[in-house]
Amino acid sequence: LDPMSEQATMIAPPRATPRTTQPPRRRRRRRVGLLWPIVAVLLVLAVAALAALGAMALRDNDNGSPAAASNPIHLTGVASYDPEGDNKVEHPEAVPRATDGDPNTYWTTEDYDSFTKSGVGLVLDAGREVEPSSIVITTDTPGYQAEIRAGPSPQGPFDQVVSDSKTVDTTTTFELKDAKSRYFVVWITRLDGIAHVNEVRAS
Repeated sequence: LDPMSEQATMIAPPRATPRTTQPPRRRRRRRVGLLWPIVAVLLVLAVAALAALGAMALRDNDNGSPAAASNPIHLTGVASYDPEGDNKVEHPEAVPRATDGDPNTYWTTEDYDSFTKSGVGLVLDAGREVEPSSIVITTDTPGYQAEIRAGPSPQGPFDQVVSDSKTVDTTTTFELKDAKSRYFVVWITRLDGIAHVNEVRAS
């Protein structure tokens, strides 16, 4: 046999399939485990931020900010205050008219020829402890003198003077200072004849 006549057959070895290396499962678990403390910290920070926003909103409600505008102060006439009078009241049946939203109705004092008392007043209830910046009085009997006072209950005493004394015109704004209270009184200190309080509102 002629060795040159024979065709040598070459068999190529199979190509090795590349293997994709995957990280060990233990490493994945460790990485996932490390994320939990970060998530917990972020949750704590989010809760703290919400609590801070809530505290700011509550503080703003008492400081006349935009948040307070959504929770306005509504005053309600609840009593007359006449500590030096014979029966300690003056027209209690008319008290609610001073805060009924109708300027044509009013609470009225007695008719005085000589006003010798230190004062007589209309008690207002804000329904909760508030700190208004002003109280506005509307009347159809201008000319009497008054101031705003605050106290612990509708029965008084109203020793905390929270505004300057003013002569009341048809519409008069009393600017308040350190007026944190629930109960207020329109305290009339000088009067010739009769005084009406048609409407009272706070802001």
